[in-house]
Amino acid sequence: MVQFTCMTTKKKFEVEDPEILVLRNGRFAYRAECPWQGKNGKTLTAFKFASKKAYEDQFADKEEVEQIVEQEVEQEVEME
Repeated sequence: MVQFTCMTTKKKFEVEDPEILVLRNGRFAYRAECPWQGKNGKTLTAFKFASKKAYEDQFADKEEVEQIVEQEVEQEVEME
């Protein structure tokens, strides 16, 4: 669970498993949509710096899930 502050509304909110990305300057950051809208219905986005380890862990989790799905598909093909 990561706590963000929406800079437009100055309100805090929490997000479970937010996206982690690499910024142009090479730093890592969490990104999440704010639950509030800006003027004229604009979508607001909040950022918060993250660690390299968190970024690597995010991809490690995705790789594990992909491997499990591949194994299940292989098992289904063998059963047919």
